[in-house]
Amino acid sequence: MRFDPRSLLLVACNALLLYVTLLINASLASINLHLILLGPMIVIPALYLNHTSFFLSTLLTGLWVDAAFPTSFGLFTFSFLALGTILFSIRYRFHAERNFHPSLLAHATNLTCILIMTLWHGHAYFSSGAFWIQVSITTLLSHIALLFVAPWLFDLERLLFKICRLETEPEDLPIT
Repeated sequence: MRFDPRSLLLVACNALLLYVTLLINASLASINLHLILLGPMIVIPALYLNHTSFFLSTLLTGLWVDAAFPTSFGLFTFSFLALGTILFSIRYRFHAERNFHPSLLAHATNLTCILIMTLWHGHAYFSSGAFWIQVSITTLLSHIALLFVAPWLFDLERLLFKICRLETEPEDLPIT
């Protein structure tokens, strides 16, 4: 078991994304709009790292998100670990070197995180039409923003890998 320094670099990039998202949400709070940009946080660790480094990176990111969001403690930590494990187990099906597949995975993961939050905390409001309108607007705005944010984050992470002279290829690439 060797330590992969890319895992801490990915946690730092995820913290940057979370910080920027919280800043944007603070400015949008007066008009009752929110962005949820959690999907890209677990895609690159699941596609690039070995299982130990992936677990460390995803665990630290999940704990950081749990501390920052007003949700039950452990909701995103366990959700990130579960979603990341699914991505980790099917990672050979995707080309992680470019942004197309990771961006699609980020959208799917982000939608799953929104659904988890909605089901976990919104069960008292399921009969309200305004609740579903708010969830739909949040989902739509988040995925529109994710079209720009996910490729930017993935390119930033790969650039930092190059700057730090770390391995820029995913771990255990399949032989083609």
